[in-house]
Amino acid sequence: MSKLASLKAGISNPRLIALEFYRHFQRNVRGRLGVDVVHRDWDTLVLLDACRYDIFERHVPFEGELSKVISRGSHTSEFLKENFMARTLPDTVYVSATPQLRAHELEENFHAVVQVWEDGWDDDLRTVLPKAMVEETLEAHESYPDKRVISHFLQPHYPFIGDHGQEIEHGTITGGGVLEDERDFASIWELLETGRVTREDVWRAYVENLELTIPHLERLLESIDGKIVVTADHGNSFGRMGVYGHPRGYYLPELVEVPWLELPFDRRREITADGTTDVAATETVENRLRDIGYR
Repeated sequence: MSKLASLKAGISNPRLIALEFYRHFQRNVRGRLGVDVVHRDWDTLVLLDACRYDIFERHVPFEGELSKVISRGSHTSEFLKENFMARTLPDTVYVSATPQLRAHELEENFHAVVQVWEDGWDDDLRTVLPKAMVEETLEAHESYPDKRVISHFLQPHYPFIGDHGQEIEHGTITGGGVLEDERDFASIWELLETGRVTREDVWRAYVENLELTIPHLERLLESIDGKIVVTADHGNSFGRMGVYGHPRGYYLPELVEVPWLELPFDRRREITADGTTDVAATETVENRLRDIGYR
């Protein structure tokens, strides 16, 4: 869009001016304010995908020191690139429910990567369930006792896995039968933006996704030692200033303010660094990304 066209669009829609202000502001300060997760102190980092600070504060019951931090991105791809690109992390193992790490060719930056979505994908719900993530994360701790571990859950990101959420007919963000087995429905954010579902229903399903994950997180946190931090890659917007979901480059507070919960611990893990992984892509990555709304 030309500068003149952008100016005309801004005059006709003041919301665009405000959004551009947010983007300009965050583009210039994000490097200073955004939390660098690699340099923070933890042995295990649990990432909840698209988890807003406010729902975490209200619904997660774990004891510990909770603070609000700024994520380096409003989208998983931004979060990954800003935190892990051009870095070698031989002391870290990444356990991932999302294909984003492979899509952006970041696997080789880590000592090892466990792609749970490859074998742990639920074809009916079109996601990786929290139980599968717990099992793989516990196995990673046993296999790599001297490494930091990142455990990246998909919830509360849709697709919705609860009873209420499953009542809402929502497909992938691409829609229109792009995948062979894709249901021919719009994404949940398209449905919400066009008024075909209510904000209350989507909010309830979103919170339900988090609440269903908490018991599995409790099991995980009780089963591992060391210093554990629970956080999120980014938040989620429910229509504020006309923004739905978590698009790239929109740095609204609801999108970049995330929880940072440091849990109490008795002893630390002894971490060593020795080598990174060498992996190849698979043909299923594009399908998995579409299923969870990234294509």
